[in-house]
Amino acid sequence: MKKRFRVSLALMLSVIMVMLGAIPALAAEVPADKYTYELSGELGSQSDKIELEDYDDNQQFRDLLAEENYKIVLVKDGAEIKFTPKEKMRAIVNYYLVDGSSGGALIWTIDGSEEMTSEIAANKTATVQLSKRYGGFSVDLYYVLSIGEGDQVSNIIYKVSDGSSATTPASSEQAAEPKDSPAAPAEPKPEATVKPVTEATATVSVSKVLVDGKQVAFEAYSINNNTYFKLRDIAMAVNGTDKSFEVGWDGEHNAISLTSFEAYTPQGGELAVSAKATSKKAALSTSKVFLDDEEVAFTAYTIGGNNYFKLRDLADALGITITFDQKTNTIGIVTAD
Repeated sequence: MKKRFRVSLALMLSVIMVMLGAIPALAAEVPADKYTYELSGELGSQSDKIELEDYDDNQQFRDLLAEENYKIVLVKDGAEIKFTPKEKMRAIVNYYLVDGSSGGALIWTIDGSEEMTSEIAANKTATVQLSKRYGGFSVDLYYVLSIGEGDQVSNIIYKVSDGSSATTPASSEQAAEPKDSPAAPAEPKPEATVKPVTEATATVSVSKVLVDGKQVAFEAYSINNNTYFKLRDIAMAVNGTDKSFEVGWDGEHNAISLTSFEAYTPQGGELAVSAKATSKKAALSTSKVFLDDEEVAFTAYTIGGNNYFKLRDLADALGITITFDQKTNTIGIVTAD
């Protein structure tokens, strides 16, 4: 009888050990002495936890929030992160809309050059700015700095704010500032001073698009917080309206021509959407662009063999009104004056 008990006890111990081995270990934070970190423009912190509706597009952010030990740092528009690892280390800043859907990763500036990388070399200082720009619009965004990988990961969540909801002042000097002090002059938006990168990773845009109130499916991409659309897709979408424009191509001179108020001639394949679009490499377009025979400066990328233009550039040049509904993450393209 004693022998059977011993065997059963040994078997139970074995089962318990197997069960414990199947439970994943919780990731520890990266030791702070392995890197240096600076943040400018900090306003304080937000005490309220983030609550999101449950749907597929925000699973990544909800997984991070499920850890429940996060804090939200409130920062000014244009706040800057400086990160310097003492050994090669993974560090990436992703941004999310207020509904938790992913917008992609920001581009680090290292030694004066912008690099789309998640690996920072030892003793190299990588910087990035946090702004309220998404798709060319001013919106509320969450940013997440993720440091390390595997069993050592640190995450910091940021929200660009005007400071009205901050619960903890960043410094006593800031807290003591008189309320009637003159307002500082507005700083220029980062978009105005950042030169487009030559190469980047284009992430699939998750925004819904309405053209004159009707939903239209586009395969659009986000690069560095701006939304890019295929040129011929936009031409097709507004064809037959007061903002119609023709698109021409001069291969000999590597030039694109746009002609206002002319009907667009479809080439085939316009407004096609992949069954499962994924992130792609994007290269800054070298093509010249002429609008009504005058050269114009547009930011454009070649993605998958097609030219994608910043929507705001096209809209401003062609007199198209662009709107953005932050709550529903919806871009509106309005052709009527």
